[in-house]
Amino acid sequence: VALGLLAQMEANRVESDTITYNAAVSACDKGGRWANAMGLLVEMASKRVESNVITYDAVISACRQGPRWQHTVALFEERCLKFTEPGGMPLGNVVNACRSGNSWVLACLLLERELSRWLAHDSVRTIALHRDREKLSAREDLHMLFQHHGILAVLKSPDISTENLLERWRDHSAQLGGPDVACVSRLDLQTSGVLVVALGSCTSTADNYVRAQFAGRLAIKTYHCLCSGPCPSSVGSKAVRSAPLTSGGSGQMCVALADGLEAGTLLLVKACYSREEEPPGTCHDNFAFLEVRPITGRTHQIRVHLASLGRPLVSDPMYAPQAHARESRWCPRVF
Repeated sequence: VALGLLAQMEANRVESDTITYNAAVSACDKGGRWANAMGLLVEMASKRVESNVITYDAVISACRQGPRWQHTVALFEERCLKFTEPGGMPLGNVVNACRSGNSWVLACLLLERELSRWLAHDSVRTIALHRDREKLSAREDLHMLFQHHGILAVLKSPDISTENLLERWRDHSAQLGGPDVACVSRLDLQTSGVLVVALGSCTSTADNYVRAQFAGRLAIKTYHCLCSGPCPSSVGSKAVRSAPLTSGGSGQMCVALADGLEAGTLLLVKACYSREEEPPGTCHDNFAFLEVRPITGRTHQIRVHLASLGRPLVSDPMYAPQAHARESRWCPRVF
């Protein structure tokens, strides 16, 4: 649609500018059209339309999904020469491209180089929040699991959003005279688990470095979940669900039949359960306890992939509305 509108503007002799092209490049990125994004960048140069940081970051993000990882590295180096130092997201996209091309040495060199640049300009003073145990223990809503070099690992419960939890940690850090707390990853509202945050602003070294690792798919995220339906396979078996995702409207995502965002999920069957009146281990098994590792980080990825296999998460009102009323009586949240 975006490419069609751009062509229509040219046919109607409406001049396209940087903002117009940036919107089209961003659309190509979201649609997984890396070749089209590259073509638009070349077209901008031929028509003498000025490109900026937004242009390059969007093209780099689109090209991370393409087969020619060398182009992504070349664009990144060109961006570094033309504009300001990159943040964690564009660097992470380049690292991801290098990882896909099995160029681990180059990925590590780029990470080390940019880390040195960030450290040279970072004046954020970090403090050990765990030292004030008395104040921390007085707040039952804050649970810190780990702190090291500007990074916190905190516990998120299923009754609070990531955004609200971070606000509480910002308030706590401010009371101790500490730095800001930046969001570098998030968990859905009803998901509990470990949340990684960075001490400092969204331009701090910790924020950029952790973002680069998440965007580069260097961080391994493990979830445990309970899904309904027959056990997908025997206990201990592994599987990969690889299916592109796209927006289905009303905040939902769905498996794309044609174009869509790359999405992959690793599944490990930990246990199978059946109702008491049914013999365990038969085809009447009702639930499976899974260890899940998302390879990509798409919205609702685990929920959509499992639902597409006919084994939605227990008490999921969005992707298993028929079973939600029954399951929510004994499991009040998405498991």
